[in-house]
Amino acid sequence: MQRDIAYTLAKNVVDVQFDDLPDEAVEAAKKSIIDTLGVIVGASGITESLAGLMDLVRETGGTPESTIVGFGGKVPAIMGAFANGAMVHCLDYDDIEYDSTYHPSGAVVPAGFAIAERNRPIGGREFIAAVALGQDFGIRLALAIPGQRKPPWHRSCVLSTFAATATVAKLLRLDDERVVDALGIALCQCAGPMEIRWGLGTDLGGLYFAFPAKAGVLSALLAQKGVAGIKNCFEGRAGLFNLYFEGKYDPEILVSELGSMFMGANTALKPWPACAGTYTCIDATLRLIDETQMRPDDIDRITPYIGDYTQGLCDPLPARQKPASANDAKFSIPFCVAVAAVRGNVVIDDFNTVSLQDPKILEMAERVVPKFDERLNITKGLPMGAVEIRTKQGRTFYKEVEKPKGHPETPLSWEGIRQKFRDCVSHAVKPLPEENVVRAMKLMEGLEEIDDVAEIVELLAEEHI
Repeated sequence: MQRDIAYTLAKNVVDVQFDDLPDEAVEAAKKSIIDTLGVIVGASGITESLAGLMDLVRETGGTPESTIVGFGGKVPAIMGAFANGAMVHCLDYDDIEYDSTYHPSGAVVPAGFAIAERNRPIGGREFIAAVALGQDFGIRLALAIPGQRKPPWHRSCVLSTFAATATVAKLLRLDDERVVDALGIALCQCAGPMEIRWGLGTDLGGLYFAFPAKAGVLSALLAQKGVAGIKNCFEGRAGLFNLYFEGKYDPEILVSELGSMFMGANTALKPWPACAGTYTCIDATLRLIDETQMRPDDIDRITPYIGDYTQGLCDPLPARQKPASANDAKFSIPFCVAVAAVRGNVVIDDFNTVSLQDPKILEMAERVVPKFDERLNITKGLPMGAVEIRTKQGRTFYKEVEKPKGHPETPLSWEGIRQKFRDCVSHAVKPLPEENVVRAMKLMEGLEEIDDVAEIVELLAEEHI
């Protein structure tokens, strides 16, 4: 039997060190660490369902190893990864790789910090390398799988189980065989149906990174304890590719320039707290308003042009025009476009209870009527978007956007990242002292130089208040 590709990927996890990383991979990992911790803190004070989840996490008890960001307190590393992972996607503000429509850091960063506290001290260089490897691992898996027009599986949820496992295995300094075991154990836990996105009225679409983050820590720790995993977890008869993706994958993408090119460098940081599928329409709307200086009262009709992928963010239209929850609103092109048209931006507070009931936004959303355009069907990555605005004076303006703000070719600046972090932190469940925020940002921006990354998450927790 041919040896599973898991062995090649595991060897890369073991062999790569910080000095092997190109500058762009180091930069991308650092930015994603800041960005991910920021959105976790922001979610802690906004998402109501987190209260019950945190109660359950605390009720489990156990050795106090890992900090619950925002809420405070320490729990076993497995549950710390679960708790912090649950907050990553609640704002839908975490990073994304556009070609694969995969979120690279959602499970990797919380799992990594859980182990960094448990096994402290872990230095910044080692932590950056582990995050960069986890990002690269997940993106390669996502790119290797052909795009599906109606995917049954949520690839970020399924694949990040292995990415988080790779990150934790690196921090635990497992050898090749133990990394393969960890990946094989992870196969027993990876899941995530696309219904968490298609369905309405559930918060699971925001909480889902709890599961792969927890699985990553659990899988690697079990392997460290000597538990043997499935040896052909990717290419076996019932391995990942055959079981989940009909045996369709490109092995060349998994190994091409492995160890020298790191896919995390292609990660985009989000400028707006909403589904990336809304971004081209948000960006086109904002550009038209900026270019024409039109006011909301000037607008008669907004027509977002959509394809087969983005149609799911518009149907059923009445529910998308008047979403029942913040999570539903973030996955609504009509609502997000209406917010952009009325407010001139899209920010965290645009999805609170007051904004969901704002008559100006809801009235504008009724004027947002999508139109199908097969040119915008998904082929690879997120498709181009287009918006047409017709004014009450009878004038029509049209704008196409292929690469929205935040894309690696139009990235957020460091100052933009700092502003986003501060905005997120301002929504924490308990206010954080200014000195903590300043100190945490300084540590993360100079991450290569610090000896114990655990200090960062401790600064972002309640016990420091």
